[in-house]
This record gives sequence, structure tokens and C-alpha cells, in this order.
Amino acid sequence: MRHFMVFAGLLFFVCVEMIQAQNIRQQYSGKIGFYSPDKGLNNGLMIGADGITEFMHYDFFLNLSADLYFKQAFNFYRDPKPDIVQHQVILIPIGAGGAYKLLDVADADSRIYLGAGVGYYLYFYSVEYSTSTGGILGGVTSESVSRNGGNLFFTFFLRALVGRVFVEPRFFMASQKDDMVGSYRYSVNPSGFSIALGFQY
Repeated sequence: MRHFMVFAGLLFFVCVEMIQAQNIRQQYSGKIGFYSPDKGLNNGLMIGADGITEFMHYDFFLNLSADLYFKQAFNFYRDPKPDIVQHQVILIPIGAGGAYKLLDVADADSRIYLGAGVGYYLYFYSVEYSTSTGGILGGVTSESVSRNGGNLFFTFFLRALVGRVFVEPRFFMASQKDDMVGSYRYSVNPSGFSIALGFQY
């Protein structure tokens, strides 16, 4: 009897997994592409990854995503600007969204999805800039400062998937984040456009 109960329990879990497999499809993807943000951040490469749960009977998927943008050549300061020796910014948008399947060409294993999402972006900024000590014996020294913060963003995207390869244009609409380094004010605004090539598996 005990062996039968164990067998019945295993059979139950296998059946549940089979039913779920028929109703949903869970996948992951990685991507790399060109990102054109607010003019203060400058163009650059963006990499990203997401996890997808697709509901097979409703032509719809939900996803969780994270992207990464790194840049050392940019200018997001307002006038007056510091005398920068070197600086860098790391931008990480993290979000959740959903997409509806607009087109499914089964014979070509091709699908197109239109989606939208919301999330929160994090930024990490470090800068070394020159300062003047003033006075008769004054000179020039450098100061290093780090800042971080974030704000909300919204996104709209289109994903064209052929087999496991996809192309994804995406628009970001973000709330601007203002901060200061010393007496110098800057603004971080990731609003912009990206287009990425990725692999979904």
C-alpha cells in the first residue's frame, strides 16, 4: 500500500507538470543592443535579460527584466560644470510587463508581440574632479565623489521572434532624477530608445 501511495503521488505531480506545460511556457532570454537615452547620458551599448511566462491559450506573456548600461563619456551637468578628471555611470532598469501576441506564423516558427511595462531604474555614479584651494599658496587638487539613486520608468516594446532569435525595439519614458556633486547640479534621465538582438530559450 505504501508503494502504491508513493507511486500515486509521483503520478499526480507528473500530471500536474504536464497540464502546466500545456497551459504555460516559461523561457529566458539574453540580449545586447544599441541604446539612445536622454542627450545627457549619450548613446551606448545595453545588455539585458528577462524571464518570460507565456499563457498558451491567451496569446499573452508576462515578463521580469533587467538591463545594464555603462558609460564613461557623457555630460549630464547643468552650468556651471565641474572640471572632470574621470567619471562613469552605471544604469540598471528593472521592470515587469506584459505583451500580447499580434502575429503567429506557425509554419515559420515566427511570432510578434507588442507589450508594455513599468519599473524602477537604479543608477550608480562616481566622479573625480579638480578643485582649487585658493589663496596665495593655493593649488589644484582632485576630489572623488560617488552618488546613487533611481526613479520610476515606463516602457513600450515590440518583440519579433524567429525560432529562438528575436529583435526588440523598445521605448523608455522615465522620471528624471536630480542630484548634486559639491555645488554642481546634474540630472539623470534614461528616457530614450533601444533596439536589441537576443536569444530566447
